[in-house]
Amino acid sequence: MSTIYLDHQATTPTDPAVVEAMSFAATQCYANPSSPHAAGIRAFREVERARGAVARFIGAGRSEICFTSGATEGNNLAIKGVVRPGAPRHVVTTAVEHKSVLDTCRSLREAGHEVTVLPVDGEGRVDPARVAAALRPETALVSVMLANNEIATVQPVAAVAALTRAAGVPLHCDATQGVGSLPVDVRELGVDLLTFSGHKIYGPKGVGVLYVSNRLSDRAPLVPQLHGGGQERGLRAGTLNTAAVIGLGTAVGVLAACREAEALRLAALRELFLAELADLVPYALNSRTGPGFLPHAVNLSFPDVDAQQLLLEVADVAVSTGSACNSSAQEPSHVLGAIGLSPERVRGSVRISFGRFTTEADAVRAAHALAAVARRQPSRTA
Repeated sequence: MSTIYLDHQATTPTDPAVVEAMSFAATQCYANPSSPHAAGIRAFREVERARGAVARFIGAGRSEICFTSGATEGNNLAIKGVVRPGAPRHVVTTAVEHKSVLDTCRSLREAGHEVTVLPVDGEGRVDPARVAAALRPETALVSVMLANNEIATVQPVAAVAALTRAAGVPLHCDATQGVGSLPVDVRELGVDLLTFSGHKIYGPKGVGVLYVSNRLSDRAPLVPQLHGGGQERGLRAGTLNTAAVIGLGTAVGVLAACREAEALRLAALRELFLAELADLVPYALNSRTGPGFLPHAVNLSFPDVDAQQLLLEVADVAVSTGSACNSSAQEPSHVLGAIGLSPERVRGSVRISFGRFTTEADAVRAAHALAAVARRQPSRTA
């Protein structure tokens, strides 16, 4: 029996249209897009077509799109690119950001800069008033994610942006988890920098996007973190992964055509799963559903269950205990800790996320598989 994949917040399967586009790129557009000959020019045109598709997808200009290897690189470039070496500066972020943001901020602190990490409420949401209160004359950047990768909370980015814009402070938004389910328009959000990865939207791994507003570039260009050939308008040196970029362009095109309807379908799948599970085994929700939360994801805990052991025993369902970036280290979730969950609740927590190829039958079968193992565990682990 095939595995039911319910870990779409970690990564998504590549859409067949993307595979087809990448196969075309690998066989027909393999030349270096920086080369001046006809084959290179052809590859360059395909890259620029993808750039245009990405720009339209988030309401940006083509000149504001920089291709990266993914959101981790993009987050590093956005944050370190603004907070330049030299006099100590100040950065504001939240306690529930992805590790690629928090660890980058930690590196800035180690370099002599100050970092304010703001708390969140019980739903994992930052109060824009707290952001405003944290701003100082020396604040160089605020970084607030669009949606959380563990508890699906959507942050009030536009409200934060109104405050940072009034204070003259750039705002960075890691939109990796939200861009696949939420309408994203950089002008409406009011952000200066925005990042996301291809592999979270049914595109390839190894490619991502950094949006840098022309307004910010004109005022204070980012400091590149990689040096070499000056690709991507000098922001990111290195030969572009042409096939991945073309695949990403296809992925955003497919997503733009189906996102709204798919969000409704996935929300219904989630409710079906939760209703089925409730008839089989007790659980507690760690994340909410409905407005203000991603439609396709849920985080829940089984009482008296070791979630790590549960994952090992549920052979035919792929779910996770938290961020895939932390799972190998077996560390307790910093996100669940930030919203005040007890260690016992965190220990039994499972993150479940539905996707484009998930069916109703998959949702029901997954509920039964997880419940069967959860019912067995307490007598062994109590």
